[in-house]
Amino acid sequence: MPSDDLRARLQRLRPAKPPVPGAAPAPPPAEPGADQLPGVESVNAHGAFQLIEARYPLDQRHGQLSFDALFAHPPAVVARLARAPALAEADLRGLAFLDTETTGLAGGAGTFAFLVGLGVFEGETFVLRQYFSRGPHEEPAMLAALLDDLAGRTGWVTFNGRAFDVPVLETRLTVNRRASPFRARPHLDLLTPARWLYRGRLASCALSSLEQHVLGVPRTDDDVPGELIPHMYVEYLRTGNPLEMRRVIYHNAVDILSMVTLAAHLAEVFAAEAAASAPVSRPAASAERDPAEILRLALWHDREERPVEAEAAYRRALAGPLSLEDRQLALTRCAALFKRLNRRAEAVPLWEQLAAFTLDDALPCIELSKYFEWKAGDLAQALTWARRAEALIRAMPAGWRKAEAQDAIRRRLERLQGKQAD
Repeated sequence: MPSDDLRARLQRLRPAKPPVPGAAPAPPPAEPGADQLPGVESVNAHGAFQLIEARYPLDQRHGQLSFDALFAHPPAVVARLARAPALAEADLRGLAFLDTETTGLAGGAGTFAFLVGLGVFEGETFVLRQYFSRGPHEEPAMLAALLDDLAGRTGWVTFNGRAFDVPVLETRLTVNRRASPFRARPHLDLLTPARWLYRGRLASCALSSLEQHVLGVPRTDDDVPGELIPHMYVEYLRTGNPLEMRRVIYHNAVDILSMVTLAAHLAEVFAAEAAASAPVSRPAASAERDPAEILRLALWHDREERPVEAEAAYRRALAGPLSLEDRQLALTRCAALFKRLNRRAEAVPLWEQLAAFTLDDALPCIELSKYFEWKAGDLAQALTWARRAEALIRAMPAGWRKAEAQDAIRRRLERLQGKQAD
């Protein structure tokens, strides 16, 4: 992006008013003036870099939740979110929340993480440290300090870090001949459970969208779009002007803080449904939960092969108001679960409901025909459902799918009619 275009776009984004009181917590202002980078220079055996640190009381709220809200849930819940059994016995206070800002958004060997944010719990405080390279020559010192901070942590929490942040850092560690700690400890990538819950319900599952629609986190006008950040760093290296880097540092800081409360929110959703599904359930814990959200949890349990939890969540979702599309999805997947568990009789009323309002899908009728032929031994019912399936297939658009379906239903009808004649 040409520097003139970048400056023009940043000028349009520059705050025209002071931050909103009560908005998302941000790092303390720079010392001594706004024309300098926040934080202090840190020096180690490998050189120097800029270290920015902010501390927050655990009971401070970030949006609707406080930083200690995650501790209200057992580690086993977080272990399931992460698909990492090792977290079930871990101390959640040992988790490290990690986010990077890089010179490119595609990753690869040429991508350099010039800013790494790390959030950790220390005593009764949540500590946010940001490691900033004022130039590529400071990378060895920054990475050395980061590795020292990561030592002894229980595991990692990121947002899309499995696909981006961690591979970028592992590549840079390899280039600097340093061992990576990331694969040795469990990793909770919040994007995965967030997508399961909110894909199709929100226009986007980006962290900024979740902040706005789920967490209640308002960003101030100091924020900057993520796609501009690589260009802003190049401009900083060219000019040495740190003004816009302060906005990048703010962006990274809020990302880290939001990951903490997003992890707590996802754990709360998961734990509430687990309680509602338990033998001695506590319906009040999730009585007001959105049925569409419960359905997404059911689909997640189903995919993770947790049939007991999946069934309970499907039943709870179907008991509430769902859109026609979601109800069709819930009925279809719950019936498929019963079929896999060899409980086809329990799937029958679900297939019947689907057949009652599905005018372009023959599958429920075919499943009912199979059930009455092979399980119930009711050939008349099997024929009735097969004929209904035939009528739906006849209305399908021409093509190979229709030809295959017509061939299959023709054979089924011939077999059923032959059985009836015997």
